[in-house]
Amino acid sequence: MATISAVLLALFSLVALSSACCTPDQWEGVESSIGGWAGRRRSGLLKEFVFASYDYTNKRSAAFLDYANGEYFNRFQIVVRYEGEVGNLYIVDLKRNKCWLKTLKRPFRQACIPEKAKSVGDYYLGLKGGFKVSGYAIEGERINAFISVQNVSGSCIPVSEAVYGKLTKGYFIYSH
Repeated sequence: MATISAVLLALFSLVALSSACCTPDQWEGVESSIGGWAGRRRSGLLKEFVFASYDYTNKRSAAFLDYANGEYFNRFQIVVRYEGEVGNLYIVDLKRNKCWLKTLKRPFRQACIPEKAKSVGDYYLGLKGGFKVSGYAIEGERINAFISVQNVSGSCIPVSEAVYGKLTKGYFIYSH
């Protein structure tokens, strides 16, 4: 559970997607996240504050995050970088001064709303007539998501996301 945001960012960078719409090829954003999980014997709450960068043009993404899980606090840097068709995933634990490297053998893909996503319509965040967004529901075997985006000039600007489902030892929900 320590790096859910980073894993999601990496997954959006890696998963092959036909799309309803895609994010701009390059973007940066800040997100705050909260999530929880419950299993047979344990449950917990996690909080994250993330600076995210995505660069489809140069085949890279990065997340710099503060992570809190109960009394545990840490900072991570997660970088995905491709040279040709092979990429590297770097996870740097800034508290322990450790780095992990994983070779990625799938191509870097554009971050898009999957074609299989179901549109749940347009709605407003905030006051009526305020911030118009489009919602999409994505169902998987064990993990589901509800994503809100703002459509701007044919691109989907990520606004919010709720991910929920079942892992090996219990259930989770995560929102940012």
